[in-house]
Amino acid sequence: MKFDVEHLQTLLAVVDAGSFDDASIDLGITASAVSQRIKALENRLGAVLVVRSRPVVPTEQGIKVLRYARQIAALSAEFSYEISLTGHQQIAVGVNADSLSTWFTPVFDELARWTDVSVEILRMDESRSLDTLRSGRVSAVVTNSSVAAQGCTVRKLGALRYRAACTPGMAREHFARGSSDGFLTAPMMIFDREDRLQHHLLEQLGLDPGQRHGAVHMVPDSWQFLRAIQAGMGWGMVPEQQLAQVHELEELDDRWFIDVPLYFQRWSVDSEILGRLESTLLQVASESGLDLLT
Repeated sequence: MKFDVEHLQTLLAVVDAGSFDDASIDLGITASAVSQRIKALENRLGAVLVVRSRPVVPTEQGIKVLRYARQIAALSAEFSYEISLTGHQQIAVGVNADSLSTWFTPVFDELARWTDVSVEILRMDESRSLDTLRSGRVSAVVTNSSVAAQGCTVRKLGALRYRAACTPGMAREHFARGSSDGFLTAPMMIFDREDRLQHHLLEQLGLDPGQRHGAVHMVPDSWQFLRAIQAGMGWGMVPEQQLAQVHELEELDDRWFIDVPLYFQRWSVDSEILGRLESTLLQVASESGLDLLT
């Protein structure tokens, strides 16, 4: 089946902009023209591709077309750049917050030298990042899944080690003599409602998270999460690399840690940009020590 590239570009614009009106501004055409192109594409496929809500939401069939459209757009941009040697290529990458705050930082030094590429970094949970890869919103992700998404390749980066930590005062009050029972009463920090890392540690120690009766606090920012623990709001699982940079916190027990595996997944297309990005992440991960935990 052949597709009109202009129609695919319009679908991308609508989903990214969130509405037909905003997409018309981005494309420099009327909203009516945008609607006509989307309708023509839907008629071609015999399926509704987007829910006309605000923001516009792609349907299940629309997600499949979006993934294809983004791959076509990425390859088209690379080809145009090679021919004209002008303009910027674009790439969107999904990375989890803790990676951004720790080992990922040197990647920016390399990206700064990519004067021919515009990079969009999207912060997302490593357990949910494959959804955005499947939808075509990004062309590569850092994820905890070792199973390659359809049409993608996967490479292992290593593992990010988290250690249970809190203030010395909280350690004395709830974890005297190295007892793990304090986890059931001490206030606990979590990143957001999707964060199960602290609960996984309790289960690892043979404790039932359902038996906890201490307060639970949520702070959805990596560094502010750490700052809240420093303030004494609760204990939490802190990336080892972050913990090494602060002195106000106490590691509760060197046996109380969890390793979260990290993988790099990308579209399996012949893209020079994605190849450069993959090589960079593998090198940075190795130099940061992530691969030592695999």
